Amino acid sequence: MKRYRHRNGFTLLELLVVVGIIGVLVGLLLPAVQAAREAARRMSCSNNFRQIALGVAQYHAAFGHLPPHGTGTFSNANDPTNTNQFRLSFLVSITPYISQGPIWSAISEEYVGPPPEGDKNIEENYDEMMMGFDAYEFSGGYEDPSHRYPAMGPVPSMSSYEPWANEISVYRCPSDPGIGLPSLGRTNFAACLGDAIEGLDDGLWRYEAGQWSPSGEAQMRATGRGMFVPRMVTTFDDVTDGLSTTIMLGEVATHLGDNDIRTVPSIQNGWVGGVLDDVETCRSHIDEMRPQFWNSGSSIQLPTNSAQGRGYRWADSNPLMTGFNTILTPNRELCFGGDETTTGTLTMSSRHQGGGHIAMGDGSIKFITDSIECGDSKGTVTLSGEAELAPGSPSVFGLWGALGTRNQAELFGVEL
Repeated sequence: MKRYRHRNGFTLLELLVVVGIIGVLVGLLLPAVQAAREAARRMSCSNNFRQIALGVAQYHAAFGHLPPHGTGTFSNANDPTNTNQFRLSFLVSITPYISQGPIWSAISEEYVGPPPEGDKNIEENYDEMMMGFDAYEFSGGYEDPSHRYPAMGPVPSMSSYEPWANEISVYRCPSDPGIGLPSLGRTNFAACLGDAIEGLDDGLWRYEAGQWSPSGEAQMRATGRGMFVPRMVTTFDDVTDGLSTTIMLGEVATHLGDNDIRTVPSIQNGWVGGVLDDVETCRSHIDEMRPQFWNSGSSIQLPTNSAQGRGYRWADSNPLMTGFNTILTPNRELCFGGDETTTGTLTMSSRHQGGGHIAMGDGSIKFITDSIECGDSKGTVTLSGEAELAPGSPSVFGLWGALGTRNQAELFGVEL
């Protein structure tokens, strides 16, 4: 009789079955792992936002008003090297209250750093002058190539001023991958400017006819309807609609160099007959096949300056950088009446699924969905507006607009 030896091992069919089962399990687990990671990033984003809201509250407790959005130094010479031209955002003022004391010290005092862009007399000889010497300890008759910037720094778009280029982790949301040039220090958090457009790129103080003056007062009384009014001081007492039902800050996605409708604006769409009269005037520029992006083949105009992207400069009060309004629902398109330094429909946005975070006046952090009710009005409140678009009127942009205004006495009973 023959003896058969029993051999241990897998057949090819059994191996293929095991590999297939493992593949199915990985396919089922991967979305769950990604969802868990996004949940952790979203929680971290919310925690950073809470620190910023607390910093705003602490600033208010110390000075009796909100940190100004559009503040700083200016002169009638309007020199961008020696003054910041009234362009500092509220995020600059709260740095001491979010454990960023060293950055505040560098900004609030005279700062020695690389020469400003455009100073060819220094830049052309900079490398030669630096050979064998320390930038701050020159001897032997050489001129120091470094530059002394005044307290509060130059304009916040000047990259040679190193404090403006600092990436402050509290000002970032981990869900947003944007980093590096052509931006300086990015931010994912912006000030709520209300539910209007007109005049909010200039604010109260304006540079006209070679001098600075508060010539925008009437305009800001009419259209500065948010908790923050550019170049104007506001307080919690001004929020008569209630701090728990008024948006103070909102999340924004930063630009990644693509044609994303949320992070790069369609520009030169006009004011009267444009964005002031039809807040959806840019809908025709959106790519129908990829509705999250602009259709570059249409008549759309986009910024040619690659440094002009959403959230690119935390220190800059320019609306594209650190402002938003409650006109279009979250994650809708940016549509400007003039160029990229002006304003228009400028809603909040995020890299989260289905919405983004807001901070209310009482410091609470909430998640607003893209489907929030925003009315059906085409026009916005203007200085010369009439009927429902007259100054002082309740918001015409539904619940979303009402949440963005501070003192228009809107009544709503929705639990956020």
